[in-house]
Amino acid sequence: MNCFVVFRSYKQEDESFCKKLLKNGVMSLINPTYNEILVRGITFEIPIFMIVIILILFGVPLIHSLLVMPIVASIIYITLYAKFLNKANEIQKEVSNIPRIYMSNNSSCFWVAEVYEKNSLNYSQRDQEYILMTEEEFNYSDIDISSYIKKIVGTIALCKNNRIPNGAWIKRLYVHKDYRKKSIGSFLLNVALEFSIMQGYNRVNIVISEYRKDAKKLCIRKGFELYLCYKKPVFRSLITMLVYELTYQINYYINENFMALDPYYAYYILNS
Repeated sequence: MNCFVVFRSYKQEDESFCKKLLKNGVMSLINPTYNEILVRGITFEIPIFMIVIILILFGVPLIHSLLVMPIVASIIYITLYAKFLNKANEIQKEVSNIPRIYMSNNSSCFWVAEVYEKNSLNYSQRDQEYILMTEEEFNYSDIDISSYIKKIVGTIALCKNNRIPNGAWIKRLYVHKDYRKKSIGSFLLNVALEFSIMQGYNRVNIVISEYRKDAKKLCIRKGFELYLCYKKPVFRSLITMLVYELTYQINYYINENFMALDPYYAYYILNS
């Protein structure tokens, strides 16, 4: 067995690895966001062109006038970088408090996906299939891990949603870019959804920006549906991005009689 992934609850020694992973996840969205802003930024491109024309009319050399465009683009990138860095720092502070935020009671939890690879494994060999297992399956497998290196490549969290009665939030869903397309994200979602069912939640929501297209597609394949869609300011109201709140309905009530229409919940009922 060359590669396998263990999905388990967060441990205190995971803190530094989760901080680095989630920070890289936030910062990796800068370039896609910036490129999309430039493509769709008609609201600020027109004023810039007007400024360039005015400068030319006032006798400013063309080359100097055109410098306005890269200067503004640089200011936008620097501002965007600062906003994302601030968000990454907020998440790192949250990671430091995972035991208190997500592990202090039975209504919430934080999980990691930990990959085990042979020491001799090179980058090209990562294309092979990875065996996915829970922590319980790993403990029963009796695998000799002395020749393996391990690292955390994915995270997910679930906590109570105070806005929706008996609802929950999925947060911090992220998989390292080198380990995507291996069903790790799908398994993480399964772990969180099964936990929400065990805790008796009726609905699970997740918020995803328009720049995380793969995460959105994954959630929709899992049965999530659109709950809300709204614009979030990037640069005040001048530049915005779309944010999707998706929802996963676990059970339904009809005439005060309970019906288990969800496959996860039906499985839980049948095996409880």
